[in-house]
Amino acid sequence: MNARRYPPGPSMLAAFGGLSPSGDLHRVPGFLAKLSRDYGPVASWWMPPGRRFWFLDDPALIEAMLTASGFDVIKGRGLQRMRRLLGEGLLTSDEPLHLQQRRLVQPAFHRERVAGYAATMIAAARAVADGLTDGETIAVDALMNRLALRIAAATLFSADVDDDADTIGAALTETMAVFPASMSAFGELIDHLPFHPTTRRFTAARAQLDRVIFRLIEERRHDGVDRGDLLSILLTSHDGDGAPMPDALVRDEALTLLLAGHETTANTLTWTWDALARTPAAEDRLHAELDAVLGDRDPVPDDYPRLRFARDVIAEAMRLRPPAWVLGRRVIRPIRLGTWQLEAGSVIIASQLVTHRNPHYWTEPEAFRPERWSNGETETLPKFAYFPFGGGNRICIGENFAWTEAVLLLATLARRVRFRGTDLSPVPLDPLVTLRPGRPILMHVEPRRSLVGAQ
Repeated sequence: MNARRYPPGPSMLAAFGGLSPSGDLHRVPGFLAKLSRDYGPVASWWMPPGRRFWFLDDPALIEAMLTASGFDVIKGRGLQRMRRLLGEGLLTSDEPLHLQQRRLVQPAFHRERVAGYAATMIAAARAVADGLTDGETIAVDALMNRLALRIAAATLFSADVDDDADTIGAALTETMAVFPASMSAFGELIDHLPFHPTTRRFTAARAQLDRVIFRLIEERRHDGVDRGDLLSILLTSHDGDGAPMPDALVRDEALTLLLAGHETTANTLTWTWDALARTPAAEDRLHAELDAVLGDRDPVPDDYPRLRFARDVIAEAMRLRPPAWVLGRRVIRPIRLGTWQLEAGSVIIASQLVTHRNPHYWTEPEAFRPERWSNGETETLPKFAYFPFGGGNRICIGENFAWTEAVLLLATLARRVRFRGTDLSPVPLDPLVTLRPGRPILMHVEPRRSLVGAQ
């Protein structure tokens, strides 16, 4: 009977070491990759106090997990712990609130609206290019974070947060730094110790972010202008009884989309520049496309569908270094995945970082080869062999926004400059909520076109 049969998996001791009860997430990618190598597409093991874990590296089962009813499975512990920062925003909320909020904010991400954001994206990238000088050394990860933050604030909130960028960046980095402790076996206990160093650091960082977000909310409520952006949608919404959305929930949604919307794109672009610096043939082909499509001008929004290789570059960067690198679900009502019956309380884990490199699906899985996306290699891939934006009813609401932004920023900047790596040794991963680089990515700026006045 399948109901009491389980696939093979690691010992409890090995799982404890790999999943790091101390909260050190740096071991987790290697542990999950080893599960795939040692046990194949499904592994299962038992962990106290009486909970069974499942790891999936099978696209069909990953699809079944992601499309399961939100009333049968809920978000895993990682995003549940992120509620301390994000509250009940789209990323962390469960049904039925999640569906209600998703329907509310969806208009801000309609295809026509995203096309309207494209000019803002290009202008922001042009301003960054104009601020670069020949031969200077920049931390490209920090530069991409500032650029993506500026765009998220301008497009979703009609706000200029340049003066707050350092505050937001430092606070977000601080919350990421204490996240591993939050994920430890004692994370919930630490939450209730106000003088614990981790709690104090987190509380201070959250307060900094709250000051920025609540100021934006207060300013918009004061001027009363409906700008048609995400913040206006949130502030003018009402529940079934006609009551406006509470500021606390406006704050949760606004902060979620501001942070998630810029963090993931910034990481994607950072890893893209790093990969291009290590793969001259791909960089040359990208430049050839930009010269052919754009010539001596910067992109305009209508160029987006013509920048096919630029999109392939972004797709390949997200394959090798997916910003969202692992996801989990907790089963609250028994479900079936393929031939397996999962009891309530089971924990399911899948990893983009592992599946995107599975040699059963990918030719030269460790190589950066953007051409695989247009030469026919990927046409027969199972649907969930590649899932950088998740899937199902919780697929990233900003997927189209992210593709448009990443391609247009890459095109605008790569038309103007090359970023030459100063250290081509492997960059360690910092696998926290997102997949950040484990050290600054320092690069020299080398102009390709005039850095001033190109239109």
